[in-house]
Amino acid sequence: MGMWFRFRRIALDQLCKFKLSNYALAIGLAGIAILFRAVLEAIAPGIAYFVVLLPAVVFAGAFLGTGPAIATAGLGFFAISILFLRAALFMWPPFNPVQLDAVIFLPACMAVIWATYALRTSVLAAQLAEARLTEVFRQIPGAAAVLEAPGGRLLMRSIQSDAVLGHASKRMEHSDDLVNYGGVHSGGQPYEADDYPIVRALKNGEVIRAELIKYRRPDGSLIDLEVHAGPVRGADGRILASVGMAFDVSERMDAERRLQESETLYRALAVRLRAAVDACALGIWEVDLSTGRIHLDASFAAMLGMPPEPIEMTRADFREFIDPADKQRVVQAFAGAAAQGSIYADEYRMRTCQGDVRWIVSRGAVLADVQKVVGIAGDITERRVREDTLKDALQARDILMHEADHRIKNSLQLVISMLRLQLTGVSDVHLKQIIGETIARVDAVANAHLALQTSPDLRSIELDQMMKDLSGSIGLLNSSLAVRCDSKTGLWLDTDRAIPLGLLISELLTNALKHAFPAGEKGEVCVETRSDTNILEIVISDSGVGLPAKPSRTGLGTKVIATLAKQIGANIAVESQPGCGTQITIHLKLAKAGMSALAV
Repeated sequence: MGMWFRFRRIALDQLCKFKLSNYALAIGLAGIAILFRAVLEAIAPGIAYFVVLLPAVVFAGAFLGTGPAIATAGLGFFAISILFLRAALFMWPPFNPVQLDAVIFLPACMAVIWATYALRTSVLAAQLAEARLTEVFRQIPGAAAVLEAPGGRLLMRSIQSDAVLGHASKRMEHSDDLVNYGGVHSGGQPYEADDYPIVRALKNGEVIRAELIKYRRPDGSLIDLEVHAGPVRGADGRILASVGMAFDVSERMDAERRLQESETLYRALAVRLRAAVDACALGIWEVDLSTGRIHLDASFAAMLGMPPEPIEMTRADFREFIDPADKQRVVQAFAGAAAQGSIYADEYRMRTCQGDVRWIVSRGAVLADVQKVVGIAGDITERRVREDTLKDALQARDILMHEADHRIKNSLQLVISMLRLQLTGVSDVHLKQIIGETIARVDAVANAHLALQTSPDLRSIELDQMMKDLSGSIGLLNSSLAVRCDSKTGLWLDTDRAIPLGLLISELLTNALKHAFPAGEKGEVCVETRSDTNILEIVISDSGVGLPAKPSRTGLGTKVIATLAKQIGANIAVESQPGCGTQITIHLKLAKAGMSALAV
């Protein structure tokens, strides 16, 4: 029953694939078989019908399909059935050939049809599998081929072969044709046919994996091929064919060459960096922001008094080495740099394993893509000791200079007091004038040293305060005259110019008090200062009688003024008319080489 149901399923399946020409041929085969049976009956009576009909069923099943085979069997069974009925009506002896046909024919046809169907199905499946394999092989993304043994005839070739090798597919029909292809040995000689891996696999049974060869395409371009090849053997071990595949790996090889060059350069840079770091006695550190682990190289470990070998620790362990006075500041500075992705730079104290305090300078950069901070560190303890020693020495020098200026100022004040005491006992007018001028000059120097005592660095003097002190002191020389000062420059002058400038102004003010006003006449002398980025301008004016038409230039005061102006590089301009007063203008370049003026 199972076979009957399977036969029925096959019949229905084949009827769905109905093709009239095949059925016509099948009916024709059945008719020819019946006629042939009739001819044979005349020659050799008693031959069974299925002897001639079964071959027709087999032929129809093999070449026309299962449906036509069923039609052939059905027609034969119809003919046998008619003969069987005729034999039954005429009461033929039992077990005659017609009865045998009727009994055997139908099961035999079902068996034949089933066998041919299974055979056709197997053949079609094999053909389909072969077609699929062929198509898959043709679609390999590279140059691929199959050569038949032993002659080397080309059996199969991938579609991409032309694109990879640059040759037309019809150019190769046999392994000997490979001599026309572009394989190149390292020495520049072209490949012979037997040099190619697929031929070596065919003739020698070699298995070639990832062999790199240079290949020159017809357009002259040179590419890199990665070739795989191997033999296909039968059950007895005999080589039946060989398979070869080649892939264009030029881009990969170029990338690998660039990578190798980069690695070589990186290694050279790493060696140079390590040499530079060692030469500068620096250590290298690395902080993993994701795990909090810190890696120290051997040099940094040695700075902390540990064995000179790379070490790893937690951030908490590292903080224990930082001096307590600097710990909070260092932690905050590092956290801020890591959060902002900026450069980290700091100097701080660390305590070694032996308890010694060492000054460390550290600088690092944040690598955001790998969540790390990498930097270098150096021991600057000796430098900091020298700096502290120098700072102490400078502080001591400043104290000594301050004390020296104080003593000089006091000494000059003592000289001024003695000169003023001497002045009270002098009756000669000319001598009094000389002593008064001397007092003014000494007082100018004393005022400069007084200004130095209030200087923040003992190397510069506040110009405005010096001018006010100087004007006040000169004004005491003549109670009938007023000396007014208007100075708001906000400048600090170095002592190399401030003291000579003070003496110069003192001389000019003294001359104004001496010559501008007749004895007993009241008047005013004004001192004004103005400045821009490059020029300091000091104007000394009076409302006196003015200069004579031909003023004398042979006095000591005149020589002192010229000498002081030349010393500081100042220019002096004089404007005066008889009876209209005098104005003297001093121009001083603030940016003169070797000198400086600081704006506050």
